Amino acid sequence: MADDLERSLAVIRRFVATYHPAADTALLAGSRARGEGVAHSDYDIVLLYRALPDGAWRETVRFEGGIIEVFSHDLATLAYFCREVDRPSGKPVLPNLVAEGVPISSDPSALLDAARRIAGETLRLGPTPLDAEALRLARYTLTDLAAALPDRRGGGVRLAVGATLYIALADFALRAAGHWSASGKAVPRALAALDPALARRFETAFGHFFSTGETEAVRALVHAVLAPHGGPLRDGFRRTAPATWRLP
Repeated sequence: MADDLERSLAVIRRFVATYHPAADTALLAGSRARGEGVAHSDYDIVLLYRALPDGAWRETVRFEGGIIEVFSHDLATLAYFCREVDRPSGKPVLPNLVAEGVPISSDPSALLDAARRIAGETLRLGPTPLDAEALRLARYTLTDLAAALPDRRGGGVRLAVGATLYIALADFALRAAGHWSASGKAVPRALAALDPALARRFETAFGHFFSTGETEAVRALVHAVLAPHGGPLRDGFRRTAPATWRLP
């Protein structure tokens, strides 16, 4: 594992030296920094600059046969994305990258220390809490998706509904509990951090649904997740648009 990390760091050192020598410091983050990367895993890196007058930027590039995802920030743009983008979204992509990233250099960096303080503060604050309207909308959406599971129009429709419901239900379980949410392959890990038993129930219920098409376990899981927050919601749900939402 240590050898894999050092090889990944060596790749990023060459990449930064070749294309971004002006960066104050760089971090290798994501699965490769955690020692969980495989041969085809991307390299997630954060470039920190003293100033980016034209703003933060992100790009995906190929280097030495691998894909590198680059997140470039100065302290001001980092603070903005952490507080105004990631906290409201509930998904701490950038603060996690900065907090968990491995520097490509062992040299002390005051800029990196400051960046990690911003990331750490964001993670400690947690996501912006869901308000009452957001909770009601989520309850309605999840109830509606669960009702659509036993669709008779074919396996493709059921798979689409099931996949959508898995992500939406996991996001609700995490956010309603005041925890950070996640995307893609990070969702099971986020659920396990919240409640290992709940994570296993998600895996069992949805695994059974995707392999057999049977919906009972998933629908029971939906009810269990919604129960502490008022339960399923469908009949009587109403949303009113602002009166100014009209065209002449």
